Amino acid sequence: MSSHGFPKEFGKYMLTRKVATGGMAELFLAKTQGAEGFEREVVVKRILPSFSEDESFVKMFIDEASLTSKLQHPNIVQIFDFDVHDRQYYIAMEFIHGEDLTNILKDGIEKGIPLSVAQAVWIVCELAKGLHYAHVKEHRGKPLNIIHRDVTPHNAMISFNGDVKLMDFGIAKAAERSTKTQAGMVKGKVAYMSPEQARGKPLDARSDLFALATVLWELITNKRLFLRTSDFETLTAILKEDAERPSKHRKGVDQELDDILLTALDKDRERRQASVEVFCRELTRWYYKNVADVEGESLSNYMRKLYADKLGGPPPAEAATLRAQAPPVGELPRRAKERLSGQVNASDGGVKRTVEASVPDVLRAQPPRRAQTRGPEQDLASAATILEDGGLNQADLARAIAESQRKKAALTPDLDFGASGARSGKGKADTSNAKSGNGKLIAVLVIAAVAVGGAVAVALSL
Repeated sequence: MSSHGFPKEFGKYMLTRKVATGGMAELFLAKTQGAEGFEREVVVKRILPSFSEDESFVKMFIDEASLTSKLQHPNIVQIFDFDVHDRQYYIAMEFIHGEDLTNILKDGIEKGIPLSVAQAVWIVCELAKGLHYAHVKEHRGKPLNIIHRDVTPHNAMISFNGDVKLMDFGIAKAAERSTKTQAGMVKGKVAYMSPEQARGKPLDARSDLFALATVLWELITNKRLFLRTSDFETLTAILKEDAERPSKHRKGVDQELDDILLTALDKDRERRQASVEVFCRELTRWYYKNVADVEGESLSNYMRKLYADKLGGPPPAEAATLRAQAPPVGELPRRAKERLSGQVNASDGGVKRTVEASVPDVLRAQPPRRAQTRGPEQDLASAATILEDGGLNQADLARAIAESQRKKAALTPDLDFGASGARSGKGKADTSNAKSGNGKLIAVLVIAAVAVGGAVAVALSL
């Protein structure tokens, strides 16, 4: 939009730019300032000057403000203020830093990353929560009997943080409205109407359910369900043509999800789910039964990936994936970690990581020294334990340890270690035997040490 004439004051708000112009109103991004530098970014919706003198439009606008201001729910865009300035009525509402669902659908298809089936189900469940809240809302002990009447992708906002919000209750009908809808008058976007709405019949909450199911069918299949070349053909399709199973147009849709969706799209509202709350419960059960990687289906990650050009930087999910592919800290010696690199193997379709360090470099990363007071067989046992923990089976090393222990047992009667570590003997024969035993023991230790070194080298090079 052009920035000509902005920013400019409008009552208590500073309009910074025009966002859009609708059928009866225009939207502006605005800021309000309070004490101590407090600032809030909002959207100001005001009646177009050409309609300001039309009493019916003004009453409808007042109805919308009065109605929506009573709705306080995390899945409904919040109304902060309603007032008149220079004979122009306006609403100040919550600003959602994101995109509407219409743009998300279009951009996802164009960029080759459409919403997944699980993400589509999640979005519709969130919208259903906001709708059900509005359907059962009471004011001063009396039900408002609100029906949105215009549930479309255009009226659903997704923030870049993954929040889902329903907006624009502008043509919603409530029992206490001062402006009554003329009998038989059809409102709303034609392609999302329920059959009873298309006929101009009295509506209840199941009309919004039909529209919400139409949105879900579109999110899953990336096709318009009832849209035809003219309004007449579109209305005819709504009234007479049954919806096809979404599984016919998209892989990953099972019969259970087909059945949930087609029940909500039944032409006879008596055969639909009793409410959008029941619809949401059925979808939620399907979601948690079929989605293993909930974090991988995060709307926040999807939005950041889809609009990376606007937000800048890689999506957090991609960084997390790269971190997950790297080996845990402590698995490799320091030198090996420093030489860690990724090599793409096209045949595997994924990322492989290889250690480029040579074996001699790896071998220099030795385990900490043992205390001098430990016996040789204890050192061998500790090395064997390390290898066993690493999943290696060294039969030669086991035999060497057993031989060492046998020799040690044979020498025990002739050896006497004092507190100072000096050995006392009973004669030359004892000394000779001890030396002979020690020599054999040293030979065994040398063989075992070579075996341990070779095993560690093999383990670290894998």
